Order: sequence, then C-alpha cells, then structure tokens
Amino acid sequence: MNWIIRTHFLVFVLGCGSLAWAQDIHIRVTNARNGKPITDECLNISLGKWHGAELLAPTNREGVVELHIKNRQVTADTTSPHACNGLAIPGPKFLTSDLESISVMGDIYVACQEYGKRSAGQPAGDVIPTYQIGKIVEFGVAAANTCGKFKAEAKPGELILFVRPMSPSEKFKL
Repeated sequence: MNWIIRTHFLVFVLGCGSLAWAQDIHIRVTNARNGKPITDECLNISLGKWHGAELLAPTNREGVVELHIKNRQVTADTTSPHACNGLAIPGPKFLTSDLESISVMGDIYVACQEYGKRSAGQPAGDVIPTYQIGKIVEFGVAAANTCGKFKAEAKPGELILFVRPMSPSEKFKL
C-alpha cells in the first residue's frame, strides 16, 4: 500500500505545473436543494473559458461524469453509445499549453454556479466560471451552490457541481 502512495506522490511531484501525466477528474453532479445525485444529466464541458461544449458527457448511476486526462488529451466516460440521446461527445479533445481549466454547464438542469456580471457586448464565456484542473486534482473543488443551502466537501480529484431542475418558463425558452 505504501508503494502506491509513494508512486502517486512521485507522479504528482514530477508533473507539477504540467498536465502531461495521466489523471482522472470526477465531476459529481448534485441536486442543490437536497444533495441527491443527478443521474440523468449530460454535462457540457468546455476546455478553458466557456466557448461551447467540446465534450458532452452523461452522469453515471452515482451522478458522476468521469474525465480522463493523459498526454494533454481529455476524454469522458460514456455509459452507452446512445448516451445523451445519441449526442454524447466523449472526446478525445486536446488541452493546449495555455488551457489549464474547464468550464461546465448543465444540459437539462441549471448549474447553480456563481456567474459573473455580463456587460453589453461581453461574450457569455466571460461570465461562466472556470475551474482550475490543478486545484481539482490536488485539493478538490466544490462550485458555489446559488440555488440551495446544501453543501458538500470535494475530495482530491473531484469537482462538485450543484444543479436544479429547469422551471417551466426556462423549458419554454428552449
């Protein structure tokens, strides 16, 4: 068991400042009001600032989307070839040297993140939060829960995203 811990530490030390080594990120999608896992969501994931979904990945039975980063390539697990109504985009997508973060949006649920204020002419991608991959891997990150009072602590390698169902008027706008 100690050799496993030493190996993980060595991989971390050698890889600090670079995302060239293999690592996994688990995005846990949680109901903002009661903390229950969301098992029927497809997350839109953008590498770096939000500029549209580069990956479209389904949550599994535990409400988790698994991302794998190896040699600066990002792929997502899919539970079936028909995931996300047959529209899943599992990758691989490439992280360029200037991309060290991800942005995440819900597909059928509203993400309860802290959005920035948008000014006239400002692109939408500037107001959607980004999450640093290095911080997720090393410490874990829990996004803000702006829709409820439920809180959770992230483990290293985990990003917790709180969501809520769309209101009828939000569904109508689609």
